[in-house]
Amino acid sequence: QKVCNFAISVSSTSSSSSKTIADTIIVTHSMGGLMMGGALANSRCSLASSSTWVSLSAPMTGSMGADYLQNACSGNNVFLQAVANLIGQCPANTAVVALSYEDESYSTTSLNSAYTAAQTSFRANVGAAMCSDNYSGLLSLYQAVYILAGTVIPHKSSENDGVVEYQSCAGGLSTSKFGNNYKDTFYVTGLNHMDTTFRNGDALVVNSQKPVKWFECLL
Repeated sequence: QKVCNFAISVSSTSSSSSKTIADTIIVTHSMGGLMMGGALANSRCSLASSSTWVSLSAPMTGSMGADYLQNACSGNNVFLQAVANLIGQCPANTAVVALSYEDESYSTTSLNSAYTAAQTSFRANVGAAMCSDNYSGLLSLYQAVYILAGTVIPHKSSENDGVVEYQSCAGGLSTSKFGNNYKDTFYVTGLNHMDTTFRNGDALVVNSQKPVKWFECLL
């Protein structure tokens, strides 16, 4: 509900009585995408046709990173715990537990149902999305740790940003909808999970590593 209340407060044309978000560009990153999808799925608010939802690196089926952390926290493997610190500290907090991978051992029936509802809402409402099929990323202080995460965490696919898999980020949208050029509305990149927050800028040459340029083109 907090997500909806904040989004509604941004625009004077939004309506708190009808719970409609109007004339607003909503940008979510990572778990924020799941929160938005869940809010819409549970009718906490709705998007007017004048609003656009832009999703970045959303773990729409959860993240194996969350499962990895919970597993690491349950044992005494120092190396596992070091890698797990990318996702959070032991013991796993509520947010991490809520990202347990869909239909895997740490998930629950209710969480699986919530994922399904959020994915349906995501596909019906998202206007643009950025995902990644390669965790190599941009040259930055974060690059090495996300390469480590992409390698060590037991992801369902090697196509991931270090934390979130491409298919999870796509949320059930056909991958044929995505292109690897920054001019594509649905953009599959070679960025890590931190790069998709825009804080590391763009690559000079590689078109699949230009998140800032992509967002500028959307506008």
